[in-house]
Amino acid sequence: MSANDKINDLFKNQDNWDFEIPNQGHDKRFLDKLKNKQPKKKRNWIPLSIAASLLFGFGFLYLNYTSEKKQVISFSPQVQETHDYFSSVINAELETLKKKETPQSKALINDAMKQMEALEKDYENLKGEIIKNGENKQIIYAMITNMETRISFIKSVLDQVDTINNLKIEANENHS
Repeated sequence: MSANDKINDLFKNQDNWDFEIPNQGHDKRFLDKLKNKQPKKKRNWIPLSIAASLLFGFGFLYLNYTSEKKQVISFSPQVQETHDYFSSVINAELETLKKKETPQSKALINDAMKQMEALEKDYENLKGEIIKNGENKQIIYAMITNMETRISFIKSVLDQVDTINNLKIEANENHS
């Protein structure tokens, strides 16, 4: 039996169909009954989900804050003294370098600062190793080497800047 035959059989028994027009307002009463039969959706979960979201958000922020706070390294007194010494020398040399900047040496100094940032990232990675593994001679030695490298690098750049600035002065004296 095909689909068309089934449809035709359905319409052959029209004597059982109800052809009466419903009373006025039937559709409204029908919709009201539907509304009353459907269980009302409880919305108690909305405040609960908002509270859970806020709790999760604050918890996440707290964990980030405490993990950043925990990553403050406390070196042994000897290592801290060495760190402070090298940091002060590096900062003083950087200040000297910035003071000597001229239009002719600006590109060299900018490149040098990018190299210093890379060395600083390496140093921060070493500090991360201390957080993970604790102080050991290899990491401390690598940190000291990093700082010595930065100091000698800055001094080398300072020499180059002095050479550039002296060439400019000599060129100006020759043109006078």
